[in-house]
Amino acid sequence: MTRSALGIRAKFLIAGALLVCATAVSSAWSVLAFHDMSRVVDATLHDSEQTTAATASLATALEREDDALLLTLTDEARGRRSLEATRKAVADALARLGDVLTEPGEPETYAAVKRDVDAYHRAGDALVAHARDPEARLRYHEEVNPLLRRAVGETARIRDEHFRSAQSVATWARDRAVRSTEVLFGVTLAALAFSVLVASYVARTVVVPIRNLTGAVEAMRRGDFDRRVPSDGADELGRLAGGFNRMAEDLGAFRKANVGEVLRAKETLEATLAALPDAVVVVGPDGTVASANPTASSVLRVEAGQLSKGLDALPIADRTRALLRDVLDGRKAGAAGAVDLTNAVAIDVGGSKRKLLPRVVPITGLPDGQRGAVLILSDVTELARLDEMRTELIAVASHELRTPLTTFRMTLLMLNERALSLTDRDRELVHTALLGVEQLAGTIDEFLDLTRIEAGQLRLNWDRVDVAALVAREASAVQTSCKESGIELVVDGAERTGLTIRGDAARLHVVLANLLANAMKYTPAGGTIRLGVDEVADRIVVAVEDSGPGVPAEFRERIFEKFFRVEHHRAGDAGLRGSGIGLYIAREIVEAHGGTLRYEEREGGGARLVMQLPR
Repeated sequence: MTRSALGIRAKFLIAGALLVCATAVSSAWSVLAFHDMSRVVDATLHDSEQTTAATASLATALEREDDALLLTLTDEARGRRSLEATRKAVADALARLGDVLTEPGEPETYAAVKRDVDAYHRAGDALVAHARDPEARLRYHEEVNPLLRRAVGETARIRDEHFRSAQSVATWARDRAVRSTEVLFGVTLAALAFSVLVASYVARTVVVPIRNLTGAVEAMRRGDFDRRVPSDGADELGRLAGGFNRMAEDLGAFRKANVGEVLRAKETLEATLAALPDAVVVVGPDGTVASANPTASSVLRVEAGQLSKGLDALPIADRTRALLRDVLDGRKAGAAGAVDLTNAVAIDVGGSKRKLLPRVVPITGLPDGQRGAVLILSDVTELARLDEMRTELIAVASHELRTPLTTFRMTLLMLNERALSLTDRDRELVHTALLGVEQLAGTIDEFLDLTRIEAGQLRLNWDRVDVAALVAREASAVQTSCKESGIELVVDGAERTGLTIRGDAARLHVVLANLLANAMKYTPAGGTIRLGVDEVADRIVVAVEDSGPGVPAEFRERIFEKFFRVEHHRAGDAGLRGSGIGLYIAREIVEAHGGTLRYEEREGGGARLVMQLPR
């Protein structure tokens, strides 16, 4: 059966209006009934109070008048004065009683009371006229007092009638209240029954369709696109149900049309992952392993079921697991920059030792801003072997070159001692050869330090070092070279005292020599190099500034990598020389002292390298 074309809003408004009307009618009837009872009760109580007060006042005045009559029998003058005052009070009380008795039948009652009072007054006047008569007191008891009793009795009868009338009104009010309560209770029950009917109607026309729609949505979430909801109504819910059915039909058709394409894409992705030579593990935002290629299962020696347990089930290094969590949380961007073979981990694969380099690549663009990650374990065994061979070659070559180089330098020094016997050209050649030998010796020392650092054999001879004095010596050593190159060298803080640390003076000499050599290499003629030392908190800060071209932002951290040279990435520096390990060795020495070495941007251009050493 088709439901009414009324909208949900109209249905609720009509139902609410009916409930409000029923409540308003019952409330208005109750208010009128109780108002009427209150009015009647108030009027009755008011009349009863006035009547009671008037009758009590009249009875009291009559009793006092009677006392005055008796007084005249013993003291005539005094009694007459009292009698005059009390009769005035009786007249006033009688007048008030007449003002109160206005209801039908009450004026006749008032007239009867007034006749009795008047009769009493006449009898009293006669008694006063014969007050000296010996028989006056007897006459009072026989003629006057009975009239008083009759007037007072009539007054009491009026009071009792009004009291009974008030009781009748109270009984009527009680009965009326009981009837009103019964009626109100009946109206309340009717309104409750009507509310139940309205609730049933709402449940049938609103709640049931919503429940059906909710069930259909849940079925669609599970993949059941064939579920439909009844849509035989013309209201908002009917139109919503019809729209939902059409959407379900479209989604079902779309799913049927694209499920093959999705499956093909999934198969292609799985085949691609399987074809990759590297181990690849895809990690979801919740930290569970979403996918892994066969290489990963083989290399990590775990089953697919174990991979699905999460990061803790992966046999990887703790720092790699921590990096994965940092990438998922957005604290790090993942692997970037140059490949560092020192991060490679050794794993036994098929009975042979292989070195795998872990790299983490973030997956962005997921719903709700979530992030995933891809863990790539690249086999760098051959690269690591080549790197070890390079290190060994550098170490062997450096050691083998030191002996002939020392012999060559001693020969040149001996020739330099006989410079006075040489021609100017020969002296210049000897001087140039000595400079070349010193540069070559410095390069060989750097290579030897590099091999010690890579082998973890960099040792420091700890002692107290005066950093300010060390800065002054290094500045003096390069002063001549700076002048020959047309570079101004400015030294700040070299004269200070007390700037001492615990360190290796020879190694710190290497650091300062490398920083100054780097600054001289890039500072053009007419430029300035500033070397400064200062104390900040509990650290000694040494800064070297130059007015050269500076370092591009993307290379400011890479300049501390092994064999990295900015001139390889900047056309204007193609003619500059250098091994590319000076800053790497400098940072390693500084960090071995517990300090830091970093690049800072300099205002106005140029570079600024800052070394901080703990006291």
